[in-house]
Amino acid sequence: MKTTVLFRIIVLVAMVFAGIANAEVKAQDNNFITNEEKVGDLVVSKVIYRLDGSLYRHMKYDFTYDDQKRMSAKEAFKWDAASEKWTPYFKINYTYTSNEITLVYARWNDSHKAYDASVEKSVYELNDANMPIAYMNYKWNDYKWTEEAGANWAINTATPAMNEASLLIADR
Repeated sequence: MKTTVLFRIIVLVAMVFAGIANAEVKAQDNNFITNEEKVGDLVVSKVIYRLDGSLYRHMKYDFTYDDQKRMSAKEAFKWDAASEKWTPYFKINYTYTSNEITLVYARWNDSHKAYDASVEKSVYELNDANMPIAYMNYKWNDYKWTEEAGANWAINTATPAMNEASLLIADR
């Protein structure tokens, strides 16, 4: 009986601590404020501020669009408080075909002062209704270099469609 009571107390204390920790994590989510800049109905820039007594610059995103108002690039910047300027972080280029959307991710290389060659690629296969039916993720693979092919993409993840939501979640 004493063991059962002790076990229940331990479980109750663990649940209380888990609830408090979860509440703190959720509170942290609310410590960010977003400011969007729009041109017409398109968001062309978004600045994320961290709220910690005062507002502090945190991240900035710039968006470009094609002539069909589809996103063609998303560029992310981090705030560098020491130099008081935005520094490039990563860039995603989007390309569209009739049955695919391809996202190519490149990371900023500060020593080169440029984006590294593409390091990751995600491809969404679409059905006739433009809904995703499959997802594939590739990592750039310099190790399989051959004179004929050069470096290439190596598949990292392939996900058949269970439903559209699962595909959209797959690309973290």
